[in-house]
This record gives sequence, structure tokens and C-alpha cells, in this order.
Amino acid sequence: MPVKKKATKKAAAPAKPPTKNEVYKAVAEKTGFTRKDVVAVCDELTNVMVKNVKKHGQFNFLGLMKMTLVKKPAVRGGKLVRNPFSGEMVKQKPKPASRTVRVRPLKSMKDKL
Repeated sequence: MPVKKKATKKAAAPAKPPTKNEVYKAVAEKTGFTRKDVVAVCDELTNVMVKNVKKHGQFNFLGLMKMTLVKKPAVRGGKLVRNPFSGEMVKQKPKPASRTVRVRPLKSMKDKL
């Protein structure tokens, strides 16, 4: 006599965030602009953000979030530092200086969530 397997219900996959193209499409539908116009506006907004972060070190994006430029200095190698996981002393690796962007939500963004 064959054994019947119970139908297992697959767990619903978590909703993925929208892709860039899906965002462009949604904005175009809501505003009535063509997708090409929406892409052009978003590209120009990106250029303005990058230009201001480079020049002034920060950019306030429409009162929703603040982007700040963080400059990390170079680290010389060879210094003995403690490994927090094993507790042993190891030589620190040298790291070049770098620049990165930190994004922080502002009050209006926090209030909307």
C-alpha cells in the first residue's frame, strides 16, 4: 500500500524591496510622467547629491535623511592589537585612508515610520 505524503505548505517568501526599475515604473504611473522623464529626474538628483556631498561634506535630502561624508584616516600596520574573539595579540593590518557616506534618517522620516 503506497504511503501518501502530506502536502507541506511552503512558507511565504519575505517580500523583497522593489528594484530600481520597479520604483521608476511606480513613480511614472503615480505622476503621469513617462518612465524616461522619471529616470532623467532621478539621475539628475543623484548628481546633485554627489556634488554636494563632495563639496560641502553633507546633503539634506528633502528633510528625510542626511548624508554626511566620513573621512577615515590611514592606519599603519604592525602594531599589536588584541583579537576580541580569541584574546590573542595579533599584528594589525595596514589600511589606506578612505572616504564613505553615512546616511541618517531625520525626524520627519522617523515620524512617518
